Amino acid sequence: MNSHAFSPDFAGTEERLILDALVALRTKAGIDGKLIDSQPESSGRSSGDARVILSYEGNSIHYLAECKFSLDRKAQIDKIRQQLVNGRTPGLLITAHLTRELAHHCRATGRQFIDTSGNAYLHAAGLFVFIAGEKSEHKPSTSRIPKGLTNPAALRVVFTLLANRDDLDSPYKDIARHAGVSLGTAYNVLEDLEHRGYLISKKGTGGRRRLLEAGRLTDEWAINYPTTLRNKLHGRRFSAPESSWWKNVDLTEFDHAWSAEVAAKKMTGYLKPGTQTLYVGPDDMDKVIKMLVKQHRIRPDEAGELEILEKFWHWDAASAAELAPPLLIYSELLAILDPRTQEAARMIKEKFIDTAFDQAGPSG
Repeated sequence: MNSHAFSPDFAGTEERLILDALVALRTKAGIDGKLIDSQPESSGRSSGDARVILSYEGNSIHYLAECKFSLDRKAQIDKIRQQLVNGRTPGLLITAHLTRELAHHCRATGRQFIDTSGNAYLHAAGLFVFIAGEKSEHKPSTSRIPKGLTNPAALRVVFTLLANRDDLDSPYKDIARHAGVSLGTAYNVLEDLEHRGYLISKKGTGGRRRLLEAGRLTDEWAINYPTTLRNKLHGRRFSAPESSWWKNVDLTEFDHAWSAEVAAKKMTGYLKPGTQTLYVGPDDMDKVIKMLVKQHRIRPDEAGELEILEKFWHWDAASAAELAPPLLIYSELLAILDPRTQEAARMIKEKFIDTAFDQAGPSG
């Protein structure tokens, strides 16, 4: 079935997925398939992951294949339709399993596909196959089950990808260092993002990564951060006798960043801060608190308007060094659940987050 040698990165991943799907297609529909090569030369808008040939009743048809290990939303399929367009060669989505609903969506939108369960939609001259509802016969291993942003480590890694866009193409070791996690954790989180359809690696272009549906991933991060990671950052609350004390404080010698309302004020001029949120590097935490106690007479207060938390990202900001990344500011403003901060959050997202995605190119 396989007529070419494949690159080490391809072997055992996409290759295995394609071969399993072709076996299932032959079993369910009696159509033979061959995997031709793993890095076809581009002759249109997309080269795909591989090139396959399907043979039926003395005829054959060539496809550019796009591999996805996991698909659970119609939007992901629609995105693939936009990516895999070639004037002469039709595209073929190959995945582990499509639900009945997603199979019908593929048929309705003209996206030909096959999966390893035997589901398929194929439509060409003298060929029509539509199989939906076949259940997966293989339970995914624990490592293949998408975990999402359900733990602090995953939130740290995804934060580096969204807030420090240079990390999209960084080695795993740099991503791990910037996120403050182990190398294995960084690898597993990126693999999970790829399985969930949020991340793709461009083969044949030096392993460059690209985010899909970055806006949706941003919202998922912003919703989960306050309850999953923020409460692990050893936050301490204080009150100060003067509400505008933060305007005159000098923290330049410390590793710090303002977030939430103070950051929104500095970034947009909109909003009169009622609370202050300050992130400080763990090594500087005690020194900053002692300085603020001495110079601004802050005192411990569980209901205080000042909260100081451990800074959890580890890269140098290119600009606005005293401010937290916009994604963090956006998340915290949303979590306050005040119409004032909700409006400020909207402004920051439109001006600083959405535009960053636009400048980085199509990302969904």
